[in-house]
Amino acid sequence: MTTLLSIVSAPHDPAQPITPHDVVGCRHRTVLTHAAAAGIVAPDRRTDYSIHVERYTHRLSVLRRQAQIFSLLPSKPRRGDVVRRLTRVDISNQDYAEGVSVERTLEAMAEGTRLITNAHLAEGPLDVRVDLLVREDQGSGVDEHMRYMPVIFSGHAVAKKVAKRSQANCRVVDVSALGLGTPLPAPWRRKNNSGDTQTVAMAHTILSAWGFASTEVGFVSAAGDAAYRCFTTSAQPMLAGLYAALKEPLPIRPTRIKECATCDFHNHCRIQLLQRNDISLLLPGAKSTPLRERGIETLEKLASEKMGEVSHLSEAWMRGEAALRRPLKRWVTDPQLWGGRAFTVDTLTPTFSGELDWVDEVDVDMEAHPERGTFLWGTFDGSRYIAFSDFSAGDDGQHVAEFWRWLMGRKTASEERGRHFQAWVYAAQGENYWLRYYADHYGGRSYPTAQGDVVMPTRAEVDEFLASESWCDVFEIVKRALAGTGSLGLKTVSPLAGFHFSQEGVNGRAAVTLFEQAVGSAAGVAATARRTLERYNADDCVATRQVRYWLRRGAPGMRSM
Repeated sequence: MTTLLSIVSAPHDPAQPITPHDVVGCRHRTVLTHAAAAGIVAPDRRTDYSIHVERYTHRLSVLRRQAQIFSLLPSKPRRGDVVRRLTRVDISNQDYAEGVSVERTLEAMAEGTRLITNAHLAEGPLDVRVDLLVREDQGSGVDEHMRYMPVIFSGHAVAKKVAKRSQANCRVVDVSALGLGTPLPAPWRRKNNSGDTQTVAMAHTILSAWGFASTEVGFVSAAGDAAYRCFTTSAQPMLAGLYAALKEPLPIRPTRIKECATCDFHNHCRIQLLQRNDISLLLPGAKSTPLRERGIETLEKLASEKMGEVSHLSEAWMRGEAALRRPLKRWVTDPQLWGGRAFTVDTLTPTFSGELDWVDEVDVDMEAHPERGTFLWGTFDGSRYIAFSDFSAGDDGQHVAEFWRWLMGRKTASEERGRHFQAWVYAAQGENYWLRYYADHYGGRSYPTAQGDVVMPTRAEVDEFLASESWCDVFEIVKRALAGTGSLGLKTVSPLAGFHFSQEGVNGRAAVTLFEQAVGSAAGVAATARRTLERYNADDCVATRQVRYWLRRGAPGMRSM
């Protein structure tokens, strides 16, 4: 902390404060942001308005979440609370607009306020906004024991349950008890998110400089269930990362990372990367670091080094190829690809048809909102797309139970006819997580429907199915079959297999935005968003089947490595 406080007290340019945004992800963006403010460079003029819509919808989602959590904050002490008087100050948008938000935050602290919403902290070069400051001590006035904990509201799960208490590092308190109750130890471990971490670390550093920092920081989310709770944890482990980021020199040249795709300076940087043929075009972020340390900075240099697969991929990238095919014998004989039967390759170029006459295959794709849970499970059996959906603001899991009944019904019918059954997904982590989530929270619950009651499976039933030969992941085979010059996601691989999506610009992130429109917009907009989501989901199901058939034919059209 001493080193961080030295940064706070160091000389700085008031016109260029350091915010959490400046120390997360691309550090070169900070250079460009300051250059843009000085009129030296200009941000891209976006013609892809879906990005603007996504940002706007995300902002609305943040504001809705913030308003919902603010409404859950306590308004008065409860019976038995040591604190006898609960005070709250809200820092308003007008305070920010008038440039007095920091002063208003300090004034609220000087009055010993227990809850300060939309707090603005600034000291030295650091400048950070947090959703909430919570006074942790039991006092009511201002004294040397007054301590404030910064709390942020997160749109993703901030903690996960652990089996052993020794693995836990969180304490938990209800949002309705913040400022009144003491967080209690619980079997939860914090999930790291760099943006969240740097925000609370910066806020804690400023509070320490002011002499009023708690030893803990807090994160409010709906981790584990639909109820918002505050997870508190020690601030100390987060400070080293902030210090390292602040001490790291700002890069004067760009390098490609994941967030480049949505950055306002994307074109400005990409031109430079293409002019240099920078290796980050193939190996983004830290993946290129070991090669740079060996003096390999360009794709031409990497291709000439004859370093095996990575050199082949460097050449393929320069030729505009999305992927190269690995040797057939390394992947095409996988029994899962052939309905559980053994298979051998006798020729270099298989000529199989994609469909297997002894197998019933169903393709599955799921759409989810990180806070709400799943809202759409789509299925395709080769001739018909069937969706199980819930486009309401709440979620009791019924659509998942209905999907499960349908899936198990198809499986049972296949087995009764002596046929093999396989349900295929593309990258199963999401489907696996949410099936287990709903089983954990609603397992055994019965739901009345027009076709009779449906029952949510138990965790044991879900785990048994996911571990069976009937649950299959095309992506696992794709990763063995292809070496990609970029992503091997379904949107990249399916065109190689001859499938083209019916809608441009719709992806997983856009699906979250569309769901929020389907739930929170006027009837016409909501209906359009829902139709778009179902069409997108159906495309994913059909694309998964197309990729599988293509793999069975030996991935024709791909250059082999």
